[in-house]
Amino acid sequence: MSNAKIVDFYDPRRFSHLKRHNAIEHGRANALDLLIKGNPLYDVLNQLVYSLEGATQGVKCAISLLDHSKTVLSPFVAPSLPKDFVKAIENLRVQPAFSVCAKAVESGELTVCEDLLESPFLIASPKILSESNIRSVWSQPIIAPDGEVFGTFCMFTPTPSKPDQDDIDSLTYEAQITALILERANNINQLTKANSKLEQRVAERTKELTESNLLLKKALEQRNEVQVQLVEMENMAALGTMMSSLTHEINTPIGVGITASSHLRAIQDATFDLFKEGKLKRSELQSFFEEAEESSEIIERNLVRSTQLIKTFKQLSLDQHSQDARKVNLCDYLDEILLSLKPRLKRTQHKFCLDVPADLEVISNPGAISQLLINLIMNSAQHGFDNDTEGRILFKASLLTEIADQPMLKIIYKDNGRGMSEHTIENLYKPFFTSARHTGGSGLGMHICYNIVVKVLGGHIDCRSKIGKGVEFTVTFPVGLCEKQST
Repeated sequence: MSNAKIVDFYDPRRFSHLKRHNAIEHGRANALDLLIKGNPLYDVLNQLVYSLEGATQGVKCAISLLDHSKTVLSPFVAPSLPKDFVKAIENLRVQPAFSVCAKAVESGELTVCEDLLESPFLIASPKILSESNIRSVWSQPIIAPDGEVFGTFCMFTPTPSKPDQDDIDSLTYEAQITALILERANNINQLTKANSKLEQRVAERTKELTESNLLLKKALEQRNEVQVQLVEMENMAALGTMMSSLTHEINTPIGVGITASSHLRAIQDATFDLFKEGKLKRSELQSFFEEAEESSEIIERNLVRSTQLIKTFKQLSLDQHSQDARKVNLCDYLDEILLSLKPRLKRTQHKFCLDVPADLEVISNPGAISQLLINLIMNSAQHGFDNDTEGRILFKASLLTEIADQPMLKIIYKDNGRGMSEHTIENLYKPFFTSARHTGGSGLGMHICYNIVVKVLGGHIDCRSKIGKGVEFTVTFPVGLCEKQST
């Protein structure tokens, strides 16, 4: 008899998960549509809550937000929760954290209470819990890509229970979308205030120039021109581009620095313990100094890089270059990028090969180049290889001087991973397109790469891949030449 596994395509859980996924995507689309149309933030976020509740029987949801001081947490959207319960969870102090939601905000991680009646985090009286038909709560913090905590996205169930992986994925995704919507709403509010100030300035100028028709006409023309510029700025800061500038990529150098700092503290404690016990060897002390030096370099380099990335994200969202170009030795710069990613890639077995001339120096935007290459490397690490695969990644760079008399830098990036289908390649650079939604993929990584190459560097990016044959990216963009390159 065959041992082949029979997949039950009519498994109710499978259709339940599919129904929830479709409902969440529908709610996300409705929320973004309302946001773009200028609807109130409550109506926008209510679409996320409504879609998740409609697809999950018995579950009630709430979005709680921190006040301006970031010390008090209160429900903002909770359409299905009874008023008495909502009142009970208003004005929760974050520190000390005596509630599940406050604990989620404080820890920055999913916090689960399987049974509120048996938990120290009793957020309401047993009577209110019974009348509200609530026994458990799962609270996911709403965190912006820059690390700012906005509040929590909660699911309440009528029976004691804990979330499965699909519940966790749904909560995580809803919290991410909520964070991006809140960021976008803040940006729209700032643009509205700027427009309001502009209107006031134009009105004052118009009043001053009423005696001169010509000057009045010029003032009105200036007003219209500035209004057009504001519309263009808002279009360029549309959801795809603005969200791409707020993705988790900016957390990469910060996360690397934290990891290196933790490693430094660990080896310091271990070495000090050996010293106190009188067991410290010369070789162990030397090893400690070497690792401490390397960790310090990683922390310093990534703190500097985080500043560069923030500037690069601002350039990307406004589509203008505010970071000055400088001379970059490409080979050394690639070494720095790989060194900064060492703590994040230490659990992998990937090998890197650099085919770059040691004296290749160009004048370009280093922040954009580093962000581009980091995105490509992490895309390969997260999506191109299995966890136990020893991947091979190649960088090849050369200078082209025959293209319309404009020096061009050509970078080839290759890996030998699982590759991509034609459908994936066709949609690769579209915002929110991802084949790894179930693992937390946002679908913005390659969209960012495209914007960096085309809008920031003024170049071109091309991708070639087949299933099982790895991937190859060819990037070309104009650069300035250093003196030794032009002789």
